[in-house]
Amino acid sequence: MATWATTGGRVLGAGGAGVVPGGRVDPVTQEVIRNALVAVAEQMAACIFRCSRSTVIREMLDYSTAVFDGHGGIIAQAARIPIHLNSMTNALQALLRHRFPLETWADGDIYLTNDPYMGGQHLPDLMTFTPVFVGRSPVAICGALGHHLDVGGRAPGSYGADATEIYQEGFRIPPVRLAHRGVLNELFFDLFAANIRVPQKTLPDLRAQIAALEVGKAEVRRLVGKYGAAVLRDAMADLADTSEARMRAAIAALPDGTYSAEDYVDDDGLGSLPLLVRVTCTAQGSDLTVDFTGSAPQTPGPINSPIAATESAVYYALIAVLDPTVPANYGCYRPIRIVAAPGSIVHPRPPAAVVGRSVVNHRVATVLLTALSRALPERVPADHYGNANMYILSSMDEHGEIDVLQEVPVGGWGGRPTSDGPDVYSASVHNLANIPLEMVELDVPLRFVRYTLRQDSGGPGRFRGGLGVERSFRVVRPSAIQTQFDRVRFVPLGRTGGKPGAPGCVLVERGGQVLTLPAKTLRFPLQPGDVVRILTQGGGGYGDPRQRDLALVARDLAEGKISERAAVEEYGYEAVRER
Repeated sequence: MATWATTGGRVLGAGGAGVVPGGRVDPVTQEVIRNALVAVAEQMAACIFRCSRSTVIREMLDYSTAVFDGHGGIIAQAARIPIHLNSMTNALQALLRHRFPLETWADGDIYLTNDPYMGGQHLPDLMTFTPVFVGRSPVAICGALGHHLDVGGRAPGSYGADATEIYQEGFRIPPVRLAHRGVLNELFFDLFAANIRVPQKTLPDLRAQIAALEVGKAEVRRLVGKYGAAVLRDAMADLADTSEARMRAAIAALPDGTYSAEDYVDDDGLGSLPLLVRVTCTAQGSDLTVDFTGSAPQTPGPINSPIAATESAVYYALIAVLDPTVPANYGCYRPIRIVAAPGSIVHPRPPAAVVGRSVVNHRVATVLLTALSRALPERVPADHYGNANMYILSSMDEHGEIDVLQEVPVGGWGGRPTSDGPDVYSASVHNLANIPLEMVELDVPLRFVRYTLRQDSGGPGRFRGGLGVERSFRVVRPSAIQTQFDRVRFVPLGRTGGKPGAPGCVLVERGGQVLTLPAKTLRFPLQPGDVVRILTQGGGGYGDPRQRDLALVARDLAEGKISERAAVEEYGYEAVRER
């Protein structure tokens, strides 16, 4: 069987097991430049935040920015969405190799793509790039990625739970030149607007990305003016070598051996069969192989994970466990080899549907964390809520205009070796923010009726899993809801004796009845007065719950995080019986 094997530095430079950091730029200057480049990425991110229109970008913060070296290797990134950043690297490399070689670029050019089969992840993620020229060659490339509220396709928000091929998921854009020598191609904007539902929100978001590129370009040029192009190029190369050396040292600290784990995705939304994600990690010296052989074949439903998304989840998990302080750039990916069979759920072949790839991405990260816990149990928490709990509400106003709301309510983190898991905490591969209720109500016609922690949703343990959330709203005009939930059948697991967290679910209260929606629902019709209840997963517990400090049990009980039943049955808190 053919496999896909990737190594982080395969395109981007020399590197290797014998890399010794330093040699071109002194360490102090190197670190100053590293922080300056991160600041450039953060300033780009601030520009998108200030200029964007949709709540997906402006409030949920589903966007990322980065600075690449002159060859397309990622050097610095803003603290936004981990899963985006390797995707930008892969998309940029595909663009350079297959469509627009670097020697064809000009100052003022902007390039755009969202193609999951050319380095992207799913169609809502539009990636934009621009070069920073000094003389006749680029010293750096600035990149920005935004998740856009709608890019067309069969369903509002471009999330069709019944999509079976990418052609149904929206407007697919291979690498194109969006601007040439500073002149935007306005015809593209007209074409794009004609194929999407909410151009009044999506087009301003795309223009915000373009503005961010200009901010990044100006700031990189300022650094060139301060340090010179040669020093900046050398510093970027040194930064990659330094990160590689640190990652190799972290891998070398692992005992040589093989560590495996597996878990299941509930289903693909079209069938009911669970889907296996299996990983085997092999540590040998300062090299690490992450092998997904044995994972399920690609599936008809739209949850397949393109290889760039799978790689991003791998890099996130490895850095989080091995050394979270390693500066994240292409150098730290060099020692890592990823093996994934083409045609599998973690490396689908076109035209497989992929818009819900985050379902599998989360499981990739989870199984890899579990595998690493075999070697480093003191560093790995219990399972977190483990899914991007997407729901999309759509309706039409009296003028025939479509309203689309997209939210991803987060859940509880797993209990940790020395402390409870955080409640309602966005982390792992997506790192999104909850949209404030007031902003949702301003944006679309609904009324929230409840927003609270889910009692007893955190897995019992010596260190309790974090709680999920209930976020419930009343519908005020005829609408439809789509959902992309998981961790309903296969719940977040505890570790070292801890118990599982609660599953997620979506309920609809109507006329005195409570309806439970399928986890992956397409356009379920809602009536005015219906109450939709979104309940997210809790994290797994860590350690035996009977060993939990009873003072912490009493605190949780007083705060309403656990019920009296849980205090007695799970934690043995007999003081409840004496009341």
